[in-house]
Amino acid sequence: MCKRRVILANVLMAVVAAAAFGQTDVVSVTTGEKRDSDPMVSPNGKHLAFASNRTGNFDIYVLTFGQAGISQLTQSKEDDRYPNWSGDSKKIVFNSKRTGTGDLYEMSVDGGSGYLQLTSREDIDEYASYASKGDGLLFATCPKKMIQVRPKMSVVYAEEKGRADSARVLAEGDEARFSSDGKKIIFVSARTKNDDIWIMNSDGGMQTQLTTDPKDDRNPCFSPDGKRVIFASRRTGNFDLWVMDADGGNVRQLTTDPRDETQPCWSSGGYLYYTHKKSETQSNIHRIKAP
Repeated sequence: MCKRRVILANVLMAVVAAAAFGQTDVVSVTTGEKRDSDPMVSPNGKHLAFASNRTGNFDIYVLTFGQAGISQLTQSKEDDRYPNWSGDSKKIVFNSKRTGTGDLYEMSVDGGSGYLQLTSREDIDEYASYASKGDGLLFATCPKKMIQVRPKMSVVYAEEKGRADSARVLAEGDEARFSSDGKKIIFVSARTKNDDIWIMNSDGGMQTQLTTDPKDDRNPCFSPDGKRVIFASRRTGNFDLWVMDADGGNVRQLTTDPRDETQPCWSSGGYLYYTHKKSETQSNIHRIKAP
């Protein structure tokens, strides 16, 4: 059973100086000496889900804005990562290695109804997200036998989350996310040697490359109105946050910290949440105002 565990920890709202194109205020949403990562804000803007290894391996946690404390939603002996929200902000889908490979699970945010396993294949399944309408599930997958330094991932879609094991392939790629209207999918593909950002129709058609820099571009996420895309890029030496129009134009850099800043999430409240890497063993979730 899924047991909700509340950790009485200070969620500091510390303001840190940053000099990134006029961005002066960076808020540290989580603190600590462990690795907090994979931030995802609920559609209603009230909660932040993330993964952390603060109790050993990675588990899923949720904090509610304006309230003290952080709730631990999973307590697996294996890593749980990449949480994402249902449209009504009541459920979370996540990737777990508790079965030995990497499968998708679903749970209620209140932690009271246990875990529902959505995939049970030998493949590695991750980066899941719900369709904006209906009961569909978008995620990335890779056969276990093909796991390597740069595994060849596929973006797949299941019309019903209960039939995720029979999802159909849409594209060669990873880290896929729907636009808010469900008509477009943004994703990462290494088909041109390094990681670039691509966009396609929800049925897999009209696959278009948006970035062509020789350095890796990763972690794309649509703005709430679907007109812009936030992503992480290594084009200046380390990973920083960049933004562009949904057609690939008007590219500009948002952060310039010498330490990696990745996994951006654009919330409906007009903020960007992301992972700020402090060292190989420490990272926290930060927030800036959306451009």
